[in-house]
Amino acid sequence: MANLAVKYRPKVFEDVVEQPLIVEILKNLCSLEILENRNFLLIGSAGVGKTTLARICANYLNQGEGDTIEIDAASHNGVDSMREVVQQARQYPVGCKYKVFIVDECHVLSQQAWQVLLKTLEEGPAKSIFFLCTTNPEKIPATILSRVQTFQLSKISLRGITDRLVYVIDKENEEGRGINYQLDAVNFIAKLANGGMRDALTLLDKALAYSNNVTSETLMASLNLPNYDDYFSLLQSYAKRDNSSIAKIINDVYNSGVNFVKWFEGFHSFVMNVVKYIFMKDIEVTMIPSHYKDRISKYGTAQSVVCLKLGNKLMKMNYDLKTTQYLQEVALTYLCSVPKKESR
Repeated sequence: MANLAVKYRPKVFEDVVEQPLIVEILKNLCSLEILENRNFLLIGSAGVGKTTLARICANYLNQGEGDTIEIDAASHNGVDSMREVVQQARQYPVGCKYKVFIVDECHVLSQQAWQVLLKTLEEGPAKSIFFLCTTNPEKIPATILSRVQTFQLSKISLRGITDRLVYVIDKENEEGRGINYQLDAVNFIAKLANGGMRDALTLLDKALAYSNNVTSETLMASLNLPNYDDYFSLLQSYAKRDNSSIAKIINDVYNSGVNFVKWFEGFHSFVMNVVKYIFMKDIEVTMIPSHYKDRISKYGTAQSVVCLKLGNKLMKMNYDLKTTQYLQEVALTYLCSVPKKESR
């Protein structure tokens, strides 16, 4: 079965999710009879459509003819690789109007590789067009930045990702896949994707590999999400200063085989999302699954004070956890309180 991120990758401008201004500008530029500036830099976080837009532009410019030359700079970042690209750029295209190069992750090119490419970008030989794609523009030399048209892609909105996931599920069902879903669960996948459509579709793939019933509960299992019951229990134990319960939870987590440090990083995120809920009274703006709404709705100002204090402790604790082998001891040091004196 085809990977959903590949299967539903947009092929035309009209299918690109959001980025309306950039899509319109690129479409207008590609419609020009003579393209004066032929160097483009697409900036954005992972999965927002940089390479997709570059491919669509290449196809639009050449009316579906010819082959686009894609270079993965992560594995071809040296001088020799770039010299080969420059040599190809000096040759006229065959069977199409432009020779289009897409350089993914261009920020990892070596300084020497950039020097080789610099003159080519400045002179624009033959009929070559360069699309440079990056998540880290600060690593690109200023001499290169001054020779390209830059486009900053934004993260895709939660609504945009959710709508696209529903569209994909509906299309899959038209092919007889028989997927049932809860909208809250699809929305949670969109949250986990953090603004990246590719990540969202990859997560949906994992969820569907586990079950065709997409619910908050099946997502917990299929995506190996932390057990939020444990998070709620640990937060409650901390608020009550129940050292015995804290020690038991820490011991159980440590012996469960999960990554102890990652688990507590997740706990810190959970605590701050509880604060977000208390302030905004909307579980949809948090990273906590919606089926915990009844449980979290009981939290108020008193809990926010506890969470904010705990959040500061967890920041320090998580730093220390990364530098020691005494994981349980460090966690207990930060989370346990001095017992009250027993009355005589």
